[in-house]
Amino acid sequence: MGAFANAGRARMAALALAAASATAALSAVPAAAREIAADLSSHRIEITAGFDGAELLLYGHDEHRADVMVIVRGPEQPVEVRKKERVAGIWVNRQEVRFEDAPVFYFVGVTDGLRAGGTLDSVLEETGLGARFLNPKVSSDTPNPRLAGEFRDALVELRSRRLLYAAEPGRIAMRPDGLFRVTIPFPAATPVGVYKVTVYHVVDGWPIAGAITPLEVHKAGFGAFVFKVAHEEPFLYGLIAILVALGAGWLGGQAFRRT
Repeated sequence: MGAFANAGRARMAALALAAASATAALSAVPAAAREIAADLSSHRIEITAGFDGAELLLYGHDEHRADVMVIVRGPEQPVEVRKKERVAGIWVNRQEVRFEDAPVFYFVGVTDGLRAGGTLDSVLEETGLGARFLNPKVSSDTPNPRLAGEFRDALVELRSRRLLYAAEPGRIAMRPDGLFRVTIPFPAATPVGVYKVTVYHVVDGWPIAGAITPLEVHKAGFGAFVFKVAHEEPFLYGLIAILVALGAGWLGGQAFRRT
């Protein structure tokens, strides 16, 4: 009996320790992360030769049934924005600004409560969220950094035309029980890379990150092979391109000769 009693006490002690460890681990997680859960209909987008865009569904649940904001941000890459001017009848690049970390894709989704309150623009501006309020780092070798604001606006406009930046926030549909969903569109020009999807609580006009999930956009099929060779083996890619061009020219010559 003593042995069984000791074994029972040992098991109870182990369970108590496990419960304490779980409680400590849960307390280490931010409260917002425990109160909001979200996921994507798919965590991968495959770009094939006939890719003409895609849509993903983000869905989740908010315990507080508060306003929610979703930000989808593509990989950050350096970019040069140039301004052309006409000189003696010829268009030439006269000014340029280089940004080091501009996201290639940017989407914002919000619930109706943020739109109705008329505070959406102020929330986005104060927090630096939203394509219109991006502030990418200006490269140190930019000739005229004072033009950064003007050229940043031009970059946002150009990428908005290509549907890479959302011109207007998407609508997050929120049900009374706290379930929400939003459709995220990706255009045909969507670049490859790892994207970051963040779901925010909006508490007292301030977004608090509650759930973060990754998204990968990658090439598939023969296009993926060509992309890989072009970026990892540029000499081989150039050699193959030359051989293909020579072969096509030879075949064309033979065809005309027979006719």
